Amino acid sequence: MSAPASITLTSERLTAEILLSGATLTAVRAGRSQRNLVLGFADPLDHQQVAVYAGAIVGPVANRIEGGRVTIRGKTYQMPRNENGETCLHSGPDGIHARDWMILSQSPTAVALGLTLGDGDQGLPGERHLTAEYALNDDTLTLSITARTDQLTPINIAAHPYWNLDGLADVSGHRLMVTGDRYLPTGPDSLPTGEISQVAQTDFDYRHSVPLQLDPALDVNFCLAAKDRADPQHAATLTGSDGTTLEIATTAPGLQVYSGAFLPERAGILSEGRDLRPYAGVALEPQGWPNAPHQPAFPQITVSPGETWKQVTTYKIKTPD
Repeated sequence: MSAPASITLTSERLTAEILLSGATLTAVRAGRSQRNLVLGFADPLDHQQVAVYAGAIVGPVANRIEGGRVTIRGKTYQMPRNENGETCLHSGPDGIHARDWMILSQSPTAVALGLTLGDGDQGLPGERHLTAEYALNDDTLTLSITARTDQLTPINIAAHPYWNLDGLADVSGHRLMVTGDRYLPTGPDSLPTGEISQVAQTDFDYRHSVPLQLDPALDVNFCLAAKDRADPQHAATLTGSDGTTLEIATTAPGLQVYSGAFLPERAGILSEGRDLRPYAGVALEPQGWPNAPHQPAFPQITVSPGETWKQVTTYKIKTPD
């Protein structure tokens, strides 16, 4: 199997590397050290062979769907049930993270990628045309994702980079702030229970910058808004032990925070020479609220023909140097 094609973007302060396979962000480098701030594998093939979605764009429906079933206008569609034989996770093993995207346009600082999914692909209706544009400007990486369809269909696409601002074995030295004052409690199946709870007086209160908890329970959606926003709004700030900061702003109504507790031990060598291991990075994933088709009180994710679904997320990086 040959290595997937890659693209390198550069600005005054940042370098980003993207694989066409999965439209995967494999590196973000900043500052004098030029160390990689996201988890990327030394062997690009591991991005497909180690199923942790590192840096990939996932969808067309990210996160978990109960029973893998979606009902639209009385008709039920069955998606792959790739988690414990019950739940659909990130649209199954052959979701958009596993596809080769095509280059639509490219410059030294930006690349636009495209992918088409046929009617019935991953069990869902509609011919869907997706785009993902990565663009650098000074100290900011912007990711703009769009989707169009010719039938009613669910769309909840998310970027899935794991961040480690220190370049160390794990993220134990990081601090996290999340703007959401509510979150979605989950059950034993990791699906939201339907409750929308306040973060106050819980382990999920990140409204002020506090040490990131290396906790398996930290795999939850923080509620940023009741619907998509027109422009990106501040969602989270991650701070490394040396003062490197990542500020995320997004139009998405939710932010999934995953501590990386179940990253497999020594399943691959990362680009900086470290082994993959639990808590090697923290995933910060702007997206719609998970399992929305089964939760009427959540913001819904069905997109109509003639409508363009769009999500814009900015990643602003500051280094001490």
